[in-house]
Amino acid sequence: MARGSSAKRHAQAVFQLAADTGKIDEWRTQLRDMASALAEPQLVEILENPKVPFDSKADLVRKCLPGASQHALNLAYLLISRQRLGILESLVTEYERMADAHQGLEHARVITAVDLDKEGKSRLVAHLERLTGKRILLATEVDPGIIGGFVARIGDRLIDGSTRARLEMLRRKLATTAS
Repeated sequence: MARGSSAKRHAQAVFQLAADTGKIDEWRTQLRDMASALAEPQLVEILENPKVPFDSKADLVRKCLPGASQHALNLAYLLISRQRLGILESLVTEYERMADAHQGLEHARVITAVDLDKEGKSRLVAHLERLTGKRILLATEVDPGIIGGFVARIGDRLIDGSTRARLEMLRRKLATTAS
């Protein structure tokens, strides 16, 4: 079984539970805490060791996650017993993607040729919100190689409004008409 699909299925199950109980943000916090606490190399070594009895592992998890709900602890126990602790980080990422989509949020990673000021970022966010119909959480990056404009990745969509892409398209048009 591929790790990515396993993480996605687990995240979907957790998200369904969270949505049914109205605790989407609480689960987001608990999953982040769990991933952080259970990522310690010495702890992972103990939790993945088949010679350590499960009851000892469960006690250790309860001590590492003192404020966790019983459902969150059950998830940790399940991952440990099925030797799937390695998917926890992917599970959290997938869960957060689902929670954001449920709340009408979309993450956008935008590359520009120059750093944008506050006003430029707000105009760009407004433009992307009009395109997607969702609220945008913006992360920016600077790459002078795109010359001008922007390249945005929003979920599975790629919007290339860069000057470099426009110049490349113009070059191809000129090459085909010259032939």
